[in-house]
Amino acid sequence: MTDHNDSLVKDYLAEVSRATAGLPPERRDELIRDLREHIASDRAELPDETEHNVLEILERLGDPSIIAQAAAEDVEMPGPPPVTPAAPFAPGATSVVSAARPSRRPLWIIAAIVAVAGLLVLCSGLLFLARDEGQPAPSPAEVEISRSDGAF
Repeated sequence: MTDHNDSLVKDYLAEVSRATAGLPPERRDELIRDLREHIASDRAELPDETEHNVLEILERLGDPSIIAQAAAEDVEMPGPPPVTPAAPFAPGATSVVSAARPSRRPLWIIAAIVAVAGLLVLCSGLLFLARDEGQPAPSPAEVEISRSDGAF
């Protein structure tokens, strides 16, 4: 399994190297060296190194083309960086990013559902608290009258 995991890391770093071909060689070498050290450090901390764990490490680092774009932005180069868009890293048929990350619904849908559920809970709680041994809840006018009489 370790040979396979080493192969995954080697393929990932090779993809980063191809994606950063337009960077100055010393910057590209530094980036690859930093990534290799980071991956080795994270792998050393794993209690049980599995393919899934190694893929998670690579996913956290990001897609090689995005890493290349970020590195190109850090380097002041005249004109647009000659970084060619690379195909997503694929140890098999799927990319590291898409293989380990489930699809996500837009955040606003989840927020709307939570807001509606919260309103329902709030309203039902108020109705429950207002109920007095089967008596209907007092109207707002009755509440104002009782407050003006000095009874709270």
